[in-house]
Amino acid sequence: MNKQFEIKLTTRFKKQLKAIRKQPNFNYNELDKVINMLSKNKTLPEKYNNNLLTPKSKRYMGMSCTT
Repeated sequence: MNKQFEIKLTTRFKKQLKAIRKQPNFNYNELDKVINMLSKNKTLPEKYNNNLLTPKSKRYMGMSCTT
């Protein structure tokens, strides 16, 4: 059974999203697709470089999550 996580946007994420929207090559549909994949606990395709940023942290795929 796939567990689906609840998406909660932080203030920091909102600020970063606002800044990145100004980039000419930004594709909101791609971002939405990736966020949905992560919320459904799916593995990201290789093109998204699915890796841990800090191996000692309590993060899963670079994102914090609460259960």
